[in-house]
Amino acid sequence: MIGKIGLAPMAGVTNWSFRKLCFEFGAEFAYTEMISAESVIRNLKINEYYFPKPAEKDKVAIQIFGSDPFVMAKAASMLENMGAWIDINAGCPVKKVVKKGAGSALLKDLNRLKDIIEQVKSAVSCKVSVKVRVGFEKDEFEKIYDTVVDAGADMIAVHGRTAKQMYSGKATWNIKNKGYIPLYINGDIHSLSDARRAMEISKADGVLIARASIGKPWIFNDKTPSLSEIKKIILYHIDLLYSEIGERAAQEFRKFVAGYTKNLPNSRQFRAKVMKINDVETLKKAFEEYLTSISF
Repeated sequence: MIGKIGLAPMAGVTNWSFRKLCFEFGAEFAYTEMISAESVIRNLKINEYYFPKPAEKDKVAIQIFGSDPFVMAKAASMLENMGAWIDINAGCPVKKVVKKGAGSALLKDLNRLKDIIEQVKSAVSCKVSVKVRVGFEKDEFEKIYDTVVDAGADMIAVHGRTAKQMYSGKATWNIKNKGYIPLYINGDIHSLSDARRAMEISKADGVLIARASIGKPWIFNDKTPSLSEIKKIILYHIDLLYSEIGERAAQEFRKFVAGYTKNLPNSRQFRAKVMKINDVETLKKAFEEYLTSISF
């Protein structure tokens, strides 16, 4: 949509502070965390935390999820001016989402998915993309692709696993791109060389990087920082998160700790210690002491 390499949407991860960090390392576009369409209609204000900030809104899509075409279209019309475009989540495999007929459950009901896309398209003037998996229980991507194209979507992004696989096994990049609309691929992309290989195999127009960016935001430029640079990045990330949510940042940062300390000496013991810290200054001090202690 806006480039070849973007930050994939991840619930609880792709908030403003993490998006900002990834943009600074080279991500060309990103998505909000997924937002419930029903929640938007009931109370738009309580969802404001998820919306793109003014400085980033031209490169951040707003991702919504739901199962009712009317509700999805109404929510999209309320949100279209708050981000770069609207993205429809038809890929989330989490049980509580699937049970509501949303996310990847839509891959089992392609008529409903088509209806949702068509109604959202008719309700907004911005572009509309769809995030999917290759299928629910088996690979049916060609049918899914045709449905998304026929419904009038402007872009499709596909995770190379089925919903049933969740995040197990190996993601496939062997996906047929018919070329009618831009196609982005994601799943098991851990470096820019992986990104190039995935695009070569799938003939995709670009890639989305998801879990591999957690604790490794520099993945977007593929330049491995030194330990002292990693320390600066971590402290900067904590400061960004603190500016966004205050003291809750100490708890929220826990989801990034494993990524930042992967393969570092004594990381298991350090992670156990950090998971008990509840204030930001103590957290920053712990990282400074730990990273200084293992410097060579």
